[in-house]
Amino acid sequence: MTKDQFWQTIDNVNKTSLRMDQQSRQCRMSGELAQYPLEDIVDWHLILTAYRELANRDDLWAECTRLGAWDTDDGFSDFRSWLISRGKEVYMNALKDPRSLDTVPYEGEQLNFELFAYSAFHAYDAKLFRIDPTSMDTLDNALGTRKLDPQTIQDIKSEVPQQKRREQNQLGRMFRVAFGAGIDAPEPQTMKELAEALDVAYGYVNEGGQRTQYVFYNTPENIANFIGSHPHASDITVTDAMDWLVLNTYGTFINTCPDQDLLEKVKKTLIPIQMGQAEAKPFLCPTRDELDAYAAQNDAMKMEF
Repeated sequence: MTKDQFWQTIDNVNKTSLRMDQQSRQCRMSGELAQYPLEDIVDWHLILTAYRELANRDDLWAECTRLGAWDTDDGFSDFRSWLISRGKEVYMNALKDPRSLDTVPYEGEQLNFELFAYSAFHAYDAKLFRIDPTSMDTLDNALGTRKLDPQTIQDIKSEVPQQKRREQNQLGRMFRVAFGAGIDAPEPQTMKELAEALDVAYGYVNEGGQRTQYVFYNTPENIANFIGSHPHASDITVTDAMDWLVLNTYGTFINTCPDQDLLEKVKKTLIPIQMGQAEAKPFLCPTRDELDAYAAQNDAMKMEF
């Protein structure tokens, strides 16, 4: 399946079900896909995944939050599924200018469309049952052996509007100075120090179908060790204290890093880890839930006094 065929399947469904509930739209999407060969159904899901990852950007995070769609850690992923479900024009316009979503009519529709991401799974099962009712194969098995053609991946990436570059280092320095943190503040060594630090990074790791958020002190070495300590991640996103994109990865390989100076510093530590010449060094890096729990417990202890 090509990227153009991918968008055509969505257009076909939207022409007849734009105002229907999400469960009905997902059923129609699965029915549309079930008309295609099994290999095309697998490709459809792989293309969906590629477009969803290319929309994993901080400017869309901000817009998702502004629209009230990101209610949970997984909400942003479901928001990107909804974005794709509205078709190519809406998707491309949003990546060019997230505020373009203000002009998209959704009239109370939920902006988190988790079910859409399961369309290919239902279609694959239905198609396979018609071909061989005794087969125990699944889309998960097929995804383990089939990959998109490199030219298809390049065609997809070349068409997607790039995120506007920000002067991230300068703004980050302004943020730290404005709040009196100091640019050369010592790195936190305890949960208490990390909870009080301003120059932190947030790391989001997708691994084994789950997304986990971590918090750590924002240095190139820590970023590199963070990536290197998650060798089985499907992708990683790192943002700064203002939730602006620092970098993201495919696996443990950097995909996007707007700050080229930072990129070179991260690579200096990361490349030896990737080549097996060094191991990722441990550092203070709790999950966001762990840090929040610590802060809540600390606040409760203060109230007792």
